[in-house]
Amino acid sequence: MGIVRSALSMHQAFQVAPGPIYSAEKPVRSRAYMQFIKRFPCLVCGKKWGIDPCHTGPHAYGEKASDYTCIPLCRKHHEEFDSAPETFARKHHLNIPALICGFLRRWAERMQRTTR
Repeated sequence: MGIVRSALSMHQAFQVAPGPIYSAEKPVRSRAYMQFIKRFPCLVCGKKWGIDPCHTGPHAYGEKASDYTCIPLCRKHHEEFDSAPETFARKHHLNIPALICGFLRRWAERMQRTTR
């Protein structure tokens, strides 16, 4: 539930992440979740191959945000996002927090199915 709560705290549609850039919490890493995200097409162009999980949460120096803040983007759009996240979200009409919540919901459903 903590994963979903952190994604829900991003309260504006075009806001990438609230608060300071540095977070004292150690980011969560999940190889399985990253593979799950890579299965989806790019959110902008729909390309289905060469997908990168793009971290959208707070970044510290030399460290990425939690893997649970990723969205699927092709290399071109990943680079565009990294250069200006808020501009990217506005330009492509993406509600990043809602997308993250949607992916987390699907992940939770998948995990429930596999544990039965």
